[in-house]
Amino acid sequence: MSEPVKPDDVLAAEYALGMLRGEARARFAARLETDDGLRASVAHWQRTLAGLDAAGQGNDDAPPAGMFDSILARIDAEGMQLPGTRTGRAEGASWLTIGPGLVARVLHTDRANNRQTLLICMSPGAVYKAHAHDIEETTFVVEGDLAFGELKLSAGDYHIAAAGSRHPPGRTVGGCVVLVTTSLSA
Repeated sequence: MSEPVKPDDVLAAEYALGMLRGEARARFAARLETDDGLRASVAHWQRTLAGLDAAGQGNDDAPPAGMFDSILARIDAEGMQLPGTRTGRAEGASWLTIGPGLVARVLHTDRANNRQTLLICMSPGAVYKAHAHDIEETTFVVEGDLAFGELKLSAGDYHIAAAGSRHPPGRTVGGCVVLVTTSLSA
């Protein structure tokens, strides 16, 4: 029976093949500076894969230089936009300060229906102001704790506030991340 593959070993192989790019490659390279085991794993993969380079020598059917990078770039570009979809990447996302200890990232705006979807991060002890709802508002607690008065929510809990309702300030003790769909005027 073969031994299980360790995640770092897979990363080492991807690094040796040049498949790790951008920030992931930079993070891995930084780890290489201090991790002897990781360096040994990369060296193993470089020795093992070196034969691939030699196999293409003297072969008239070898792909043109730069083709591999061109293929990867095309895969990345096509993967960003599937037909009928839109993708927002974490890298470079804009976060807005909406109050003390409160930041939000607008994930989607639907002007036709006066709705927006936000990811809100509340620092420990943060308070979100009391407010009324002109349309239905949904809140999903991704992590942490959130309370509206006596109503206590924790990770995995889902709360709906009906149009015309009002709730007390939202408070967190240990901090939280919530996914909220609400009106554009919220």
